[in-house]
Amino acid sequence: MAKTINSIYQSLLSQLNISWPTTTDVALSGSDPVVDSVFRIGECAAAVLGAQGAGVAEIWRRRTGGRRQQISIDSLAGALASFSVGYQSQHGYAFPQSEPSYPLVDLYPVRDGRWFMLHGAYPLLRNGLLNLLGCTMNPSDIANKVGAWDAFVLEEAIADQGLCGAAVRSRGEWLDSEQGRAVAATPLIEIIKIGESKPEPFAPARKGDRPLSGIKVLDLTHVIAGPTLGKTLAEQGAEIMHITSPTQPSLLPFVVDTGHGKLQALLTLTEDDDAATLRELITQSDVFVESYRPGAISKLGFSAEAVAEMRPGSIYVSVNCYGWAGPWLQRPGWEQLAQVVTGMTVAQGTPDRPVLQPVYPNDYVTGFLGALGTMMALLRREEEGGSYHVRVSLCRTAMWIQDQGLIPKSQLPSSAIPQAEIHKYLCTQDNPAYGPLTFLGPVLRYSETPARWDLPPLPLGANLPVWPSGAASTGERLQHALPRHRLPAHRHP
Repeated sequence: MAKTINSIYQSLLSQLNISWPTTTDVALSGSDPVVDSVFRIGECAAAVLGAQGAGVAEIWRRRTGGRRQQISIDSLAGALASFSVGYQSQHGYAFPQSEPSYPLVDLYPVRDGRWFMLHGAYPLLRNGLLNLLGCTMNPSDIANKVGAWDAFVLEEAIADQGLCGAAVRSRGEWLDSEQGRAVAATPLIEIIKIGESKPEPFAPARKGDRPLSGIKVLDLTHVIAGPTLGKTLAEQGAEIMHITSPTQPSLLPFVVDTGHGKLQALLTLTEDDDAATLRELITQSDVFVESYRPGAISKLGFSAEAVAEMRPGSIYVSVNCYGWAGPWLQRPGWEQLAQVVTGMTVAQGTPDRPVLQPVYPNDYVTGFLGALGTMMALLRREEEGGSYHVRVSLCRTAMWIQDQGLIPKSQLPSSAIPQAEIHKYLCTQDNPAYGPLTFLGPVLRYSETPARWDLPPLPLGANLPVWPSGAASTGERLQHALPRHRLPAHRHP
């Protein structure tokens, strides 16, 4: 029997051993295909978001002495949420995606008849690939130089230099590989208890509170998957502070897309004063999220264990590409690389012409899984105490999506989602930095605590790295933290 959106949801709950009473308050509807994908992206995203919403509702039930609410989402909303960056516009024009590296973020045929995915989206990655290949940014030059390599030889050469790229594999090839077997043996969401602490009951809800009011999240992430986690938690009142380095490259459309509901601060963690500032913030926070190459944050003194010592009871969330075991653990990766190595591009196209997905399922769904894992850890902390390390990865997500089965290509839609259907989920707000901004709003529907973001997307560094304080409601305190100028004049000393 073919799976339904509800069977995907129930299977997910069983796989993760989730039994909150609020899981029955989630209504899921619709079916794929919504977009031109052989995978059940809309249903998978909706199922994960539904489970995350059940976690939010469970916290609300405990904070209010038993009040429950109905939550709903459909497959269309799930599909839209898997490409929210594509629904941004200013004054009716698509939000600019001025990324100069697209020729180095593409699939190319190689000498041994296989295909290869390069990923040089950031300057260091771009320059490293150009040097390794000995070519210019001209697409024909890149194709000629890549075509002179065998796929797996090029893959190892790129990995040896800490760059990004991978050979295209079928699903079977991935599952037969050492790395594929290592990832398959790990849970979809890993939650590891790393320290002891007293239970932390959720504070009773006061007037004006929302389910996650009072939960403070430090967001040391970049691009899509990691930042999506914080954005998702912000929908129900969590206070999110995104922290990046002033020298870290960024991609503006994704900064805006994932910046809803967040303070934006700058810190250079190799500087003693800034590292001390982060340590102080950790003592005042509940959740620490990072999405850099495994070990990068740890080398700066902010491993999961170190954070648990600074703040017993902390929830530390890590997001990476290739999983948390196997020989590829230290390799940097991106959404598209998770697609090509796990077999998604071969299934979407053919072995002779692999095709990327029309949306970013691994990035966004991994972000939603990270938010779900955060709910699970917060609820466990309330019951038994402890510090927890939550781990998710793009490749593990890609494998789970593929586990849900394929849609015959003959059934894929021949046209785009109707604009009228998309418009139901769009919001337009005047933004202090970007003017009137249209964007995809929260897609989960809550009957009692409607989802919203208390802050608009702000430029990186728009706020000081200080948690707002005072007796006002969370939303009011965060609104007071809005910058007085369109752009920050100085970074924190």
